[in-house]
Amino acid sequence: MKYLQDDLEENNDAQRRFFQLIDLQQKREAVNEHSQNFKDKMKIIFDKKAKQDTFQVGNFVLKWDARREKKSKHGKFDNLWMGPFSISRVMKNNTFIFQNLDGEQAFGAPINGRFLKHFFTT
Repeated sequence: MKYLQDDLEENNDAQRRFFQLIDLQQKREAVNEHSQNFKDKMKIIFDKKAKQDTFQVGNFVLKWDARREKKSKHGKFDNLWMGPFSISRVMKNNTFIFQNLDGEQAFGAPINGRFLKHFFTT
């Protein structure tokens, strides 16, 4: 019934198509807004669970060995952490420069903090 009334109220096909395009754009904007709200909620939930490790110069850390991460690259009981290393320099955006325990630089490029965990000596 609604479509019949719409057809009677609108004079021509061009005007009807124009209103359809406006309605479609409004629906797209509503979906985009809903999607953004969902993403914001998921980020809040993730940030609650994520812990921020604070690494400082002189801390001992282990580095995740990403090359051996795949199943065929390591055995069941193989260690997937390399190190220990000492942090020699803290850079921006959670990146770090390492040195071996001998005092020489361990990697050529900075390493992201998400691949690190603290190494505690006893």
